[in-house]
Amino acid sequence: MRRVRALVLVSITLVAAGWLMADSIPDPIIKYTIPGGHSIDLCDPGGDASCSQTIEDAIGANGFATIDLHDPLTNPAVTAESFTFETENLDQQFFATSTQFGSVTIVRSPSCEGCIDGTLEVDYSGVGPSFTKPGSDFLAALPCEGDGCSIAGFTPGSSVTIDSTFADPPPTDSCCSGLQPNEHGELTLTADTPEPGSFVLFFTAAGLLGLKRRIWRR
Repeated sequence: MRRVRALVLVSITLVAAGWLMADSIPDPIIKYTIPGGHSIDLCDPGGDASCSQTIEDAIGANGFATIDLHDPLTNPAVTAESFTFETENLDQQFFATSTQFGSVTIVRSPSCEGCIDGTLEVDYSGVGPSFTKPGSDFLAALPCEGDGCSIAGFTPGSSVTIDSTFADPPPTDSCCSGLQPNEHGELTLTADTPEPGSFVLFFTAAGLLGLKRRIWRR
C-alpha cells in the first residue's frame, strides 16, 4: 500500500514539473493553404513581374490572424509570394508550411542589433514538376530573457506586407502550382499546442491514480 501511494506522489510531481518545463508560450505556425478564402485581391502587376501591397490591421488582438487572398483572373499565376510580419519577439520558434509551393524560407530581421523585436519574412516559392512535395521551414527558438520573451505571435493590430511574383501558370497536375489566376488562398497564423511530453506525463499520472483507487478498494 505504501509503495503505491509513493509512486502516485512521484508521478504527480512529474506532471507538475512537465507542465512547467513545457513551452507555455504558443509559438506561431504560418500556413499557406490553396485553395482557401477569397476576400482580398492581390495587387495588379500592371505588366511587371511583381508587385507589393500592405494589409493594414491584419493581425488580431491575440497576435494571430487569417488572411484570405485571391489572384484575380486578369493576373498571371503567382509563382512566388513573400509575407512580412511585425513581431515583438523574434526569439520564439516559427514554423511555416505550404500546400502549393515547393520551397519555404523564414528570415528573422531584428529592428536593431541585439533587439528582439523586428520583422519576420516568410517566402513561398518553387513551382512546377521539379518539386515532388510542398515545402516547409522551421526556426528554433533563440535564448531570450526579459518581458518581451513572453509575447506570443505577432504585433497586435500590425500590418502585413505581401510581395507577389507572377509568371506563366505552371502545370496544375504538378505537386506545386502556386496560386493560379482566379484561385483563392488562405494564410493562417495560429498557435501551436502544448508539447507532447506534457500529455504523456499527464496520462501516466492518470493511469497510476486509477491503479491507486482499484488497490484501495481491495
